[in-house]
Amino acid sequence: MTELPTTATATRGDTWVQRHIRTSAKPHNRIKGEDKLLFFQQLTTLFSAGTPLLAALGIVAMQSSSLKMRTVIHTIAERVAGGLSLHQAAGDFPNVFDRQWVEVIKTGEVSGRLGEVLGSLTGYIDSIRQMRSKLISAMIYPCILMVVAVLAIVVMLWKVVPTFADFFKEFDSELPPITQAVIDLSGFLQANGLYLLAGTVAAVFLMRHYLRSENGKRLFTQVTLTMPLIGECKVQASMERFATNMVLLLRSGLPLLDAISSLRGVFQNNTVYRDALRRIEQHVSAGAGLATSMEESGLFTPLVVSMVRVGEESGQLAAVLEEVAVYYRRRVQAMVERLTGTIEPVVILLMGITVAVILMSIYLPMFQIASGPR
Repeated sequence: MTELPTTATATRGDTWVQRHIRTSAKPHNRIKGEDKLLFFQQLTTLFSAGTPLLAALGIVAMQSSSLKMRTVIHTIAERVAGGLSLHQAAGDFPNVFDRQWVEVIKTGEVSGRLGEVLGSLTGYIDSIRQMRSKLISAMIYPCILMVVAVLAIVVMLWKVVPTFADFFKEFDSELPPITQAVIDLSGFLQANGLYLLAGTVAAVFLMRHYLRSENGKRLFTQVTLTMPLIGECKVQASMERFATNMVLLLRSGLPLLDAISSLRGVFQNNTVYRDALRRIEQHVSAGAGLATSMEESGLFTPLVVSMVRVGEESGQLAAVLEEVAVYYRRRVQAMVERLTGTIEPVVILLMGITVAVILMSIYLPMFQIASGPR
């Protein structure tokens, strides 16, 4: 049997396949949600298999496709080697690791159940990522539809209407009011289009800057929570977030007061619920029940309050809240589908009406010219 020829290149492990095989993803500079999830998944697998923490961090860093995430993991490994605990090292990167994640890791280290706690945390992050992905997917089509509608109308006003306006000028006849209005709007857009675009970009920039401030977050939260349909959807999402995070923290062994304190970080951008959780924490520390304190805030649905009361009385608060989280997760998905289902026909209707008005304004003078004296 003839043996395949071996070359020096193959001996050095430098074949074409070895140079191009996809053993890792293409590196990128951002830290995506998937990078965080893979970090916890791989760390859980390695640590549960008996790999020392420092060695596990080194392996996970090499496996990460995010260059920034590699730097973060290497820094965490250096600080752990220097004597810090994992939660202390991870807590120095609040933009990468959420506050409640750090609290959960701390609980696992203190209790000696780090592997088990990391597994629970990984499952939580994965469920949140899947839910967020479904919500984003549901909103993509309505957003594309709105962008296409706006672009179509702008193109008609910018390019199509001026062509017919020049055609109508040659006849020097009085135009119908609707036609004159559309032509004036087209002329205004052509004369001030760049200013309108610059003003829109500036307004968006200033609005984003304001919404990042404390007053902006508070005003935005208060407005959205009271809006029809959107407010209901936001409340349902807040109930799901409260229940899901409370389950994670309680099952990790965190005391109730510490869990409530950590939840304030979860609602950092939702100032209404963040302030409510601060008051609830004060009431609970003074001896009041969690359900009673939540009911007094007036911000939690009767179902959540009732289930929390049942959980307190039975001593199964985490198990009860897990059922609540599943229920509201389904509710939020159903409401988002309902919201997107409402947006789509509204956008199509408005686009149809606008295009019909523009076409009518163009054809009316043409009918008058065609039916006029010859």
